[in-house]
Formats: sequence, structure tokens, C-alpha cells
Amino acid sequence: MIHHVLVPTDGSEYAERAVRFSAQVADRRQQAEVSVIYVHLRMQAASQGGASVQVPGQPLQEESLLHVETDDELVHAQEIVDRAVSEIKSLVTSPDVTVTGRVVVDNRVDEGVLKVADEIKADIIVMGTRGLSALRGAIMGSVSHALIEKATCPVLIVK
Repeated sequence: MIHHVLVPTDGSEYAERAVRFSAQVADRRQQAEVSVIYVHLRMQAASQGGASVQVPGQPLQEESLLHVETDDELVHAQEIVDRAVSEIKSLVTSPDVTVTGRVVVDNRVDEGVLKVADEIKADIIVMGTRGLSALRGAIMGSVSHALIEKATCPVLIVK
């Protein structure tokens, strides 16, 4: 029986379709819970990957971080989650459905989703097929494939 629905989102059109579909899934259940997450990628230190940066006029130096998470990025991620939570709440008719959302920071999107799925004991993961851009589309494609292979609960891919 489906009680807890996990919905990873990145704000893309396909993710939004999954958000809307998850509302339908949850609305047909008694006391269902929907958890919306956005997995923000934590970038690895350059020293771990051996990357270096050449600054014109200066000797070759190793950059301490390839990417630093900014408050703006995390705020944007939370806004995407908040929109998805509001969308689901506006679509469900049952007062027994609870909807929550949060931003998760992890090294890989699939690992972040799987950790949350285990943590909340998700009964199903509902996600879109592609992300926002060609690169993100490749990432989400590989994420959905990884989730199908590794998740301990069913994974529903919404096209």
C-alpha cells in the first residue's frame, strides 16, 4: 500500500508533471504523506580531483573548491521546493494528505534521493524523466536509471 510518496524535483517541466501526478497518487490514499525534495549537488574539493587553475599573470595554483554553494543557490532550490509543495497542496482534496518539502545537499542526485527514500521509508518515488537543460537532462536520465536499479521501493517515471 502506498502511504509515503517521495517526489524529487528540479523545477523542470517534467518534474512539475511528476509533482502533479504525485498529488493524484496521494489523494487516492488515506493518511498519505508526500515529501518533495530538491537535491543540490555538493561539489568536491579540487584537491580531491587534482584540478588546477591557471590565472593569467600568476603561477599555476590548485583551486581550493571547484564550486562554493551560495545562499542564493540554496534559496532558489528552496523556492522550487516551496512551489511544488504549494502545487500539491492545491491539488489534493483529502484533508488527510500531508505535504512537506526540503532541500538536500549531496554529492550525487541519485544518492541524495535514495538516502531520503530510506530515511522516510518511501513507498514510491515519483519523478520526471528529464531536467532543465541538456546537461541536466543527461543527469536526470542517469538519475532515473540509477533509481530504478537501486531503489528498494517502486519508482514511477512521469513523462
